[in-house]
Amino acid sequence: MASAQRSTHFIQQLQSPDPVEVYSALRMIKNAIIGSSAKKSLYFQLQIIPNVSSLLAMDDTDVQIRVQATTIISSLAHRSEEIARQLLDSGVMTPLMNQIMPGTDPVLIEASERALNALLSYTSTKMGIEEHARTIIPYLMSIIAETKDSSNVYEMHAHARVELAVRILGKLCATEARQYMVANTGVIELLVPLLPCCYPKIQVAALQALSALSYENMEICRALSLVSHKGRSFSAMVLDLARHHDPEIRLHACLCLSNLSRMRVASGWIKDIQTVAVPALVKLLKNLQVSSFDAIQALGYLCHEDAEIQVAAKNAGAIVELMSILTEIENQEEEYFVDQAQNTRVAKAALLTLGTIVSTGEECRVKAVECQAFSHLVRAMKHKDNGIKAAACLCTQYIVRSVPICRTHVPESGLLKPLLGLLRTTPAEVQVNASAALINLLPDFSPCRSDALKDGVVDILVELMESDTVMIRRNALWCIRNVLVGVDDDTRKDIIAKIKIQRIYELSLPGVDPVIREKAVGVLQNITADSVLGTDMIFDTLGSDCVLELLRQLLVPKLDDSIHTHALYLINNIAVRSQPHCELIVKDRELLQTVVGYISKTASEVSIGALWCLNSIASHKKDLGPEQETGGVGGSTSRYMPELEELGVRTILEDMRDDISLCLSVSDRVKSCLDYFGTSES
Repeated sequence: MASAQRSTHFIQQLQSPDPVEVYSALRMIKNAIIGSSAKKSLYFQLQIIPNVSSLLAMDDTDVQIRVQATTIISSLAHRSEEIARQLLDSGVMTPLMNQIMPGTDPVLIEASERALNALLSYTSTKMGIEEHARTIIPYLMSIIAETKDSSNVYEMHAHARVELAVRILGKLCATEARQYMVANTGVIELLVPLLPCCYPKIQVAALQALSALSYENMEICRALSLVSHKGRSFSAMVLDLARHHDPEIRLHACLCLSNLSRMRVASGWIKDIQTVAVPALVKLLKNLQVSSFDAIQALGYLCHEDAEIQVAAKNAGAIVELMSILTEIENQEEEYFVDQAQNTRVAKAALLTLGTIVSTGEECRVKAVECQAFSHLVRAMKHKDNGIKAAACLCTQYIVRSVPICRTHVPESGLLKPLLGLLRTTPAEVQVNASAALINLLPDFSPCRSDALKDGVVDILVELMESDTVMIRRNALWCIRNVLVGVDDDTRKDIIAKIKIQRIYELSLPGVDPVIREKAVGVLQNITADSVLGTDMIFDTLGSDCVLELLRQLLVPKLDDSIHTHALYLINNIAVRSQPHCELIVKDRELLQTVVGYISKTASEVSIGALWCLNSIASHKKDLGPEQETGGVGGSTSRYMPELEELGVRTILEDMRDDISLCLSVSDRVKSCLDYFGTSES
């Protein structure tokens, strides 16, 4: 209580007209908050921000008071993003920028630079200084340029300033526009020569800045790949630094290499990245001298969408190390003196990186299962943090893409019940990934499907179909599509009754989001699969005119090939299973002509779908007299051959048969269709 009263007294002193009292209060506050999160929070609650901001905003404020106030700003900004954001909102950037102008007291300049560095430590604050970026960039460049070709860089004070300037410059590269703004000042030519210098802190700062500058930027990555210094290419220098004895230098060198690898501009160095950068990052995962969170994220970024690097990570022991990290964090969940917030961040990063490594290759998935990944995933799905739940679901989604694993390991893993639980109760960020993971557990080959049906999965999916989130609705429809394949008629009837044909029809109409529409048409396709029951239910519910109009709408040329493909297989299912319904399709000349038009479509999956439709239509035989049944008259026995001949189908198929450019699957289907045409009648 006395401490709070004392702190309040110091805040009140800041309003004093006596500069000595103000200076004394600032010093006491500064000494109290440095190194103390609790004191920072206390003074934040006591409204210190408007007080120090107003002191800096006044033109006649004494330099020594400015130094103390600026140091307080720097210390407070390190406490949290919320405090840093409020400092920016209070307008401290303008006086800080004024305090680094030429002619300012050197001590105040240094304090201001440190405050700027602290303020820009967070994503939101990096984005919030747009109006000052054009001013501060040339200033930082001048600090770096002053020491180029000068021995001053090797003096303690000078290199500390250069390091700070380079760090701030890297933090400014928060958007693509800023990356180009910085790059256009010639910064690459200034930063690259700092890489081989003898001061590790400058090397780390230069690597961080180059990494931020080139992040997800193809043009800048390409420029870096062409840069050299003293006869050595940028890539070669960074590869050397990835072998450095300093763990922090190794980490940030690997981040730079990751950028080049992701942008596909390091093709000549890809083997070196696999043999140097990947093992280096794996070894850094549990190195106490660097942030394990940063190392895990760096490994995940390097492995993203690169199957070869994912296998290299597996071979370097990444999966084993990630499992070990998860085990350690799980064992610390009940410990009081552990930073649980940091553990949560690390666990989430570990799960996401594990998901990245297993996203493509079967051998990586098998290794994860061997390392008891499922037990960690089940536990993570029950975690109180939604981010960890979502990461666990994403990792599960990738692992269960493996059909053998889905058949053999998933049924006894215990994944299904917590996954269904997440779909019932969690927010959208979790449900998106949970519903995506469920997709691969519901095909007809999955042993989990029967258990899911017993546990009410269809009722859950029906609710998710009405979600406000597009991807949840898409995933729910995808799950329903999968669960309709290979079921008996009673089960099919129950599922259809719950999902409601009218609702699926509405989601298939023009004006619906294309992502949703494509999956809804896929559901209609699978409703009609395997038996005539689904076809009858669709026609009974919607009526013939409505169904035919929908089919015509789904085949308009401007739609995506995936919608065309689903629509064609829907027509195929209708045609092959019911002659009366097939008759409706054939008599709708516009619809039939559209189907015929798609058999020569460039997209092979669309062409094959149209060929299957013709195959199914042609498979219906006409009523034959006794003479024809005994082979008295030659020619095709197809009921609908006249309609197909009239549309020139025979000629189209014969031309396609002779086209050597067709892929094998299309060519085989063309030959199968031609078998129905027999010999021409005279």
